[in-house]
Amino acid sequence: YDDKVFGSGTKLIVSDKRSSAPANSEILQRKHEDQLIYVCLIEKFYPDVIRVTWTDEEKEVTDGTVRGDTWQPTKEDGYSVASWLTVPAEHKDKKYYCKYEHESQQQSLPTQVDSVKTDPQEGNCSTVFNGDVTLPDHLMHRTAYLVYIILLLKSSMYYLIILFFTYR
Repeated sequence: YDDKVFGSGTKLIVSDKRSSAPANSEILQRKHEDQLIYVCLIEKFYPDVIRVTWTDEEKEVTDGTVRGDTWQPTKEDGYSVASWLTVPAEHKDKKYYCKYEHESQQQSLPTQVDSVKTDPQEGNCSTVFNGDVTLPDHLMHRTAYLVYIILLLKSSMYYLIILFFTYR
């Protein structure tokens, strides 16, 4: 396996491993104060080059979106990526889509489906599944961990900005 990057975005991957489409993909939904947070988790794809975007029913959404880095849990599992969309709670009835483009597959996951499964321990946390696949506990914990890290980083940035302006 060897990879080279040319310029600002051309990536060449030389490998004996075949390209594989994402095996799992789901959207987690969480209401936090006056905001809705959607986390799109895409797993087990190869190679690690993937494009993830959020759209509403009309156009691409860029405000309130964050795309995490691609990671590889273990050598056998392929790669995973997560992307977040934060919207005001008054947009709860609006349908958003997490779209991904991989060299082996393109798919669009809706945030609103007919059968939304809710965790009985947390009344305001629900999960939207791609099909009838159940979400294993380790995926739920990993996604919660990623959301926590993002929120912690966001708070730290606010702290640094305020500290800079205070001592300036």
